[in-house]
Parts: sequence; structure tokens; C-alpha cells
Amino acid sequence: MSERNGQEGPWIYPKTRASRAEYLEFVKVLHGVGTTCSRFFRKVMREVIGQGPDLLPIEMKPIKDATFQVSALGRNLNQILKAYHAGQPTPPGILVDEAALSAFRDQVEQLKQALVSIILRTKQRWLRHE
Repeated sequence: MSERNGQEGPWIYPKTRASRAEYLEFVKVLHGVGTTCSRFFRKVMREVIGQGPDLLPIEMKPIKDATFQVSALGRNLNQILKAYHAGQPTPPGILVDEAALSAFRDQVEQLKQALVSIILRTKQRWLRHE
């Protein structure tokens, strides 16, 4: 056994057989989704045995976009609250009331639902539906 990433375990190399044409098409798909053959197989194995999701780079883009949006919302809210607690008037064009806070909550909930749907979609991709 060898030690890797702080975990002991044997290195296992799954083997598969494919025609040259199948392999070349598979490599095109791998390049399209921005991953390697070994990462793709690890992803499939983890998802099939229930350890997923292991998101591909193409699946990470919506998550990175959502993270950016949540960060922007947080910065804006932080600036408004800092001004409020310092006794400063709110910046021009910004009205902090129940409707604004409700809209903020709605945006956060929409982002949450989008992230949950991405994760569930990847987690359930390889499960057998009977």
C-alpha cells in the first residue's frame, strides 16, 4: 500500500477497452467539458457509489457565478449596514425598508435553489431510475 493525501490505500487503475474511434470521440468530449480521463472516471465512480457530486469545470461555472453574485450582495448589504450603524444617511437611490430586505432574501433564495438544482442534477445523473 502507498500513502497519498494523508490516506492509506492501494492505487487502483481501472482498465477499459474501446475502439480507436470510440476513444478519440471520448477524448473530444473530455476536452469539451474541460477534464481529464482519470478525473472523469473518478467522477463517475464517486457519483455511482454515492460519494458525489464531483463537479466538472463546466459545471462549476454557474457555481462561481452564483458565488460572485452572493459576494456582491453581501458587500452591498455590508456597506448599507455600516452606514446605518455609523448614523450616516443611506447612499442616494438606496432605500432600506422591508421591501428591500425582502427582495434581498428572494435573490439569495433564488441563488440557493439554482445551486441545489446543479448539485442534485449531478448527484442523480448516474443513478438507475426504476
